[in-house]
Amino acid sequence: MKDQHERENLGDLKKSCVGWFRLAELVTRREKEKALSLYRLISHSFDDKAYVLQVEGDILWALQDENALEKYSQAAYLYKKEKKFLSAAAIYEHTYLLKPENINNIKSLILIYLLLSWPEKFEQRFLNFIELEKKELISQETVISFVKNIFEFATNSSNVNLKYLELDNIFEDQTINEHKWVIKSIINLLKQQKSDSYENILKYCLDNNLSFNA
Repeated sequence: MKDQHERENLGDLKKSCVGWFRLAELVTRREKEKALSLYRLISHSFDDKAYVLQVEGDILWALQDENALEKYSQAAYLYKKEKKFLSAAAIYEHTYLLKPENINNIKSLILIYLLLSWPEKFEQRFLNFIELEKKELISQETVISFVKNIFEFATNSSNVNLKYLELDNIFEDQTINEHKWVIKSIINLLKQQKSDSYENILKYCLDNNLSFNA
């Protein structure tokens, strides 16, 4: 029985390898419909639906199909829903490289890094967000509205716990139970980049007793 079971497993592995090899051939030949049909057959054996969407996005992008971005977005949404925030961030980072001026993608990265309490990555992507304002791809009103949303989230997220977010002790020196660093970071970045939104956000902080000297 053991030998039979091993032979069956080996047979399944061979079929899987052949399937992936055939899929690669179809993608190379730009046979989109056949490639997607074969992938859907292969993906039935996967339990991770987010991963299924992520790989489908990879296939579509290799086929130069813009629908890949929608698949990536769906995959990231499922990862967030499952509290797999690092996986979601990885997808958004990938799509950022593909479409660096996609405003919704940058916003998603900023919020995920806020949720993960990862200041360096948060500031990096927030700078990208400000650059869109400088390039006049987004309005000052858009910046102000989004920053206010960030502040509202940050000041009401004291219940977020890193252990719950799969990171454990990566950031040992970071105070997690409050996101006071967020306000200071945003104020400093807006000032350094001479953003037109700086004065408005500064006034908003003062009017709402939000400390940016913490």
